[in-house]
Amino acid sequence: MLNKTGSFKIHIESYTCDFTEKATLSGIGGYILDVASHHAEERGFGYGDVLNDHVAWVLSRLSIKMDNYPAFNRTIRIETWIESVERFFTQRCFCIYDEDETILGYARSIWAAIDIETRRPIDIASWRPDLVEYVVPEKECPIEKFSKILPVEGVEPSMGYSVRYSDIDINKHTNSIKYIEHIVNVFDLEMFRNNFIQRFDIIYLAEGAFGDKLKLYRQNISEDECLIDTRRGEESVCRSRIIWKSK
Repeated sequence: MLNKTGSFKIHIESYTCDFTEKATLSGIGGYILDVASHHAEERGFGYGDVLNDHVAWVLSRLSIKMDNYPAFNRTIRIETWIESVERFFTQRCFCIYDEDETILGYARSIWAAIDIETRRPIDIASWRPDLVEYVVPEKECPIEKFSKILPVEGVEPSMGYSVRYSDIDINKHTNSIKYIEHIVNVFDLEMFRNNFIQRFDIIYLAEGAFGDKLKLYRQNISEDECLIDTRRGEESVCRSRIIWKSK
């Protein structure tokens, strides 16, 4: 049996960096999802394995907390492990290290297993009881657990976009990271020049499809915190919370 905790090295390429020469939030999110996929594949419950059962893993929630972002051309290391397996969800955690082994940040995620025909969650414990063998409950992930993100009310949309080809993932719905890319576009360059996103939370509520017209509603909670509600008409497709920190 493979080690319960997976460890993967990633080189920071220019296409995942912005004008500050550091990896973007969506770049970090992409690395996290890649690592989760590799960890699952190596242990027999990755995309190809579960597809044989007509099942797919779907990201339900993601939280990322960064003390610093890795710079271009650095090689980082990401550890990942399963914190718990519940009836309809698994909780997976991550620790992100710089190449000198300094901890850059942590992430926490919740995944549902759904029937690809009905799009309904399945009972994970009944379907794959072996997953509990990979749970590492004693390993610390100091990022706070998920809290509710309320709908944004009383504001006009900050921007909108139509879901196009480049937004669609392998499951034929909007890619989880593409939502993040659009969310951060509601801010100008000055915001990123003077600050960085220290904490990001997102909850995925519905699946976006090709041609959907989405609008992003932003509500400032304080100088450093805001909520962004991505909607298809009146329906929230995803909601996110951003906490900034001055550089």
